[in-house]
Amino acid sequence: MGSPVLELAAELVAIDSQNPGVGEARIAAFVADHAREGGLTAEVVETAPGRCNVLVTADAGTGPHLALSGHLDTKPIGDLSAWRTPPLDLVVDGDLAYGLGSSDMKGAVAAMLLAIRSWARTARGGRLSLILTADEEAGSDHGSIALSRQGLVDADAIVIGEPSGVSDPWEALYLISRGICCFEVVVRGKQGHSGLSERLPTSATVAAARAAIAIADFTPDVARAPSIPCTPTVNAAVRMSGGVFYGVHPGEAVIASDIRLVPGMDRETLDRELRHLLDSALPADVDWEIRYADGSLGWMDAAEIDPGHSVVTAAQQACVDVLGRALPFGAYPGGTDATHFSNLGGTPSIAALGPGWLSVAHGPDEHVGVSQLSQAEQLYERLAHLYLSENRRGPT
Repeated sequence: MGSPVLELAAELVAIDSQNPGVGEARIAAFVADHAREGGLTAEVVETAPGRCNVLVTADAGTGPHLALSGHLDTKPIGDLSAWRTPPLDLVVDGDLAYGLGSSDMKGAVAAMLLAIRSWARTARGGRLSLILTADEEAGSDHGSIALSRQGLVDADAIVIGEPSGVSDPWEALYLISRGICCFEVVVRGKQGHSGLSERLPTSATVAAARAAIAIADFTPDVARAPSIPCTPTVNAAVRMSGGVFYGVHPGEAVIASDIRLVPGMDRETLDRELRHLLDSALPADVDWEIRYADGSLGWMDAAEIDPGHSVVTAAQQACVDVLGRALPFGAYPGGTDATHFSNLGGTPSIAALGPGWLSVAHGPDEHVGVSQLSQAEQLYERLAHLYLSENRRGPT
C-alpha cells in the first residue's frame, strides 16, 4: 500500500471497534501483539467485559516518563449508503486515505506505535509509553477514567494525538480540552382540547420554544480567564420533543441542550445561571425542571496545561523540526481524554497534536492525509527525544 505507517493504519481501520458496538478486545490484542513484536512491553487492561485498553512501554533507563495517548474506538459507521468507500477499508486517493477512524484517531495510533519503536532504538534515558484507551467516543468510563482512577497512569506528561486540523492540517497545538454539560429542560403544562387552548396554561411546546431561544442567547459566566483565550459554546435545543397530535393542546415538552465548557467554569454557578435564565423566560403557568445527563455527559470539566510546561516546549520544537513551523496555541473545539488524565490523574496533558481533521470525524468519508501520517510518526519520535533528553533532572 505504501509506507509502513500507512499500512499499519490500514490494518487498524480494518478492525471494527465502533462504540457503541463490538468493544475494543480485538484491536487491543492486535496493537499489543504489534508492540511485543517490536520488543516492547505491552499490557492489555480490561476494565469491563470486552472494553480493553493497552499500555505499551519502552524503558531506556533513569529519567522522566512521557506518554503518548490515543483511543482505540471509533464512532459508529452510521448510514452506510452515505460512504463513497467501504468504511473499514483504508482507501487511498492521492494524498488522502479514507476510512472509519482514519483521522479520529487510528492514523495517530499507527504513528505512535512506530514512533515508540524508533525512539527505543536510539534513546539514552527516560521512559516512553503509549496509553491506548477504550471508550473515548462514549464517555471514557471504561478508558481514561478507569485507568486514572486505578492509578495506572504514572507519566510525568501526556500528549494526545487527536486530529489537530480543523480546516487545515496541523492547525494548532491544542492546550485546552473543552468540557461538556448536557441537560434537558422539561416543561409541563396541561394537556387538553386545542379548541380550549385559550383557557388552558401556555402550551408546553411554546414554552419550551421560549426556553430554547433564551438558552441560545445565553452567555455563561467564566470565573477566571483560561490560559488560552476561549469562550464556552452554547448549543440550544440539539433535540426537541413534545405534543401528541393535531387537536391536542400540548401538556409536556422537552428540549435537550449542551454547553461546551472552558476552564474557569463550575457546575454550581452554571446551574444557578440556567435556573435564573429559565425562571425569567418561561411563563408562570407552566412547571419546569432541569435534568442533567448521567455520568460525564452531565458534567465533564475542561482541562488546560500551562503554555510554559516543558512538554509544550518540546512539542512546539518538534513541530518546528518536522513541520517547519511553530503552531499557534489553541483550545480544542471538543473534549478529549486530557480532561481525565489531568483532572483525575493529575498528569499535565496536551489535548491534541495529531494528523487529520476534526471536521471530517464522526461522519461519512472520514479521511486523513497520507503525508500527515509520516509527519506524525516523525513528530512523535522527535518530541519524545526532546522532552526526555532535556528533562533528565525532572520535568516541570
